[in-house]
Amino acid sequence: MTSKRIGFLATAAVALAAGSALTVSIAPASAWPIPFTAEQQNFINQSRAAGFPGNDDAIMTAGLQACRVLYTGQGHDAAVAAVTAPYGASPQQASALVGAARGTMCTQAPG
Repeated sequence: MTSKRIGFLATAAVALAAGSALTVSIAPASAWPIPFTAEQQNFINQSRAAGFPGNDDAIMTAGLQACRVLYTGQGHDAAVAAVTAPYGASPQQASALVGAARGTMCTQAPG
């Protein structure tokens, strides 16, 4: 009786795993793309006006990275350093992006 029960549980586990794998592979396609909010588009426009390089997704990613650095309390200079090299931006462009991020997306960041 125990071996039948273990066999059933193993079969059920395999079926569940296969079902979850199928569900996971379908989920991202139905959830993407996510449109930018008006606040995010304002941030992108400000950063682009300052000359920050890249497309909208790259600018948004850099802004979110800057916010993460600011929210961890590392300050403006650390946020500028975090987005300068990876995105090919000058320190002035990165500083403008961090300022735009602080003014639109991460207004509650310390400092």
